[in-house]
Amino acid sequence: MRELDKIIGYEDIKKDLFHIIDVLNNPAKYSALGVSVPQGILLSGNPGIGKSLMAKCFMKETGRTEYIIRKDRPNGSFVNYIRTIFNTALKNAPSIILLDDMDKFANGNAHNKDAEEYVTVQACIDAVKGKDVFILATANNPHHLPNSLLRTGRFDKIYRMHFPTNKDAIKIVAHFLSNKKVADDVNIEDIVRLCNGYTCAALETIVNEAGMYAGYKNRKIISQQDLIDACTRHLYKVSNNEPISDRLLKQRAIHEAGHVVVAEILTPTSVNFASITASPWRIGGCISRTKEGGYFESFNNIETDIMIGLAGKAAVEVILQETDLGSYNDLENVYNHVHRILTETAVYNFNFMEFGPTIYEHLDEHLDSIIATEISRYYNKTRKILLENQAFVNELVDALINKGTLTHSEIMKLRKKHIA
Repeated sequence: MRELDKIIGYEDIKKDLFHIIDVLNNPAKYSALGVSVPQGILLSGNPGIGKSLMAKCFMKETGRTEYIIRKDRPNGSFVNYIRTIFNTALKNAPSIILLDDMDKFANGNAHNKDAEEYVTVQACIDAVKGKDVFILATANNPHHLPNSLLRTGRFDKIYRMHFPTNKDAIKIVAHFLSNKKVADDVNIEDIVRLCNGYTCAALETIVNEAGMYAGYKNRKIISQQDLIDACTRHLYKVSNNEPISDRLLKQRAIHEAGHVVVAEILTPTSVNFASITASPWRIGGCISRTKEGGYFESFNNIETDIMIGLAGKAAVEVILQETDLGSYNDLENVYNHVHRILTETAVYNFNFMEFGPTIYEHLDEHLDSIIATEISRYYNKTRKILLENQAFVNELVDALINKGTLTHSEIMKLRKKHIA
């Protein structure tokens, strides 16, 4: 198996990297075609996404003498170290240099693009150009790097590594579970949906933490509940030990059930999980859902977000006939969405468009009242959905109170009972 094939996902990036590896390993073939050997590439993406692993596999595939530069020493000596490594790599060409976490070379300061470290790297890359020293770099945030360093001729291609897709994440979790003893009823898709939008490193940590829970309870296999607990505690910092009255617990369950029902009516099968356990930064529960088309925003997506945002408040007021006091963050987000629709998209007309940095006074006079009217309109539509699906809401409430957290498959099981 080729080294890059050991990495799950990122097929488009790997295909490109295999092409570059072939150029590096067969220069005569490409020279006959008049093709020049590329100077370098940059892999970017969030911490824990797999950039360094991808880079190391790429280096092994080239078979070249490897050198790695990381910011692991004081600034003055680090600059000299950069020069030393480049000189050594040049003497031992063909070689490859990995600039790992290059955006940290100047302490990750976005306002330090003229730092001596970057000037030195740029000069060293230019000095080895055309001398069979390939430059490979990783960065969490390439925007912290000077544009001159990233131009073609220094880094010919920049690849953005995104969070694993649902399909790839299932393979990744299955891989991490493959050498562990796991219960037969473990639902990997449920676990992946709980981890939606998290890195490969986070997925590995969750699987390992689930094993720790099982061991602490003196069990010989990892259960579905161990994995759920690991996800909710590690990723969302939830606690099952929060003191709370039965009345408040029910109100919280109704609030989250409202979000779930409206989300499932407007975007079927999109809810990943729902929880009524609290975390240090969030009073109350939460839901997670997969947005249609990823996070690309369309007018329909924004309207859907508005109605789902209003659903928690509306559910409490429909079921308990009282005002929900725990909706401030939801309402703030709803206000911002409606404000954006009016001022940035001209969906209704151009009367409230805000061009440039100045918000004109004559717009402000009427804008808030129009926003309030629009929110009321969306609220009434949301309330109607909940009234028509009250049995679904009630059953979700009972399930949330009983279990605390509901997985995707558990929500879908209830959904099938109430939605054709």
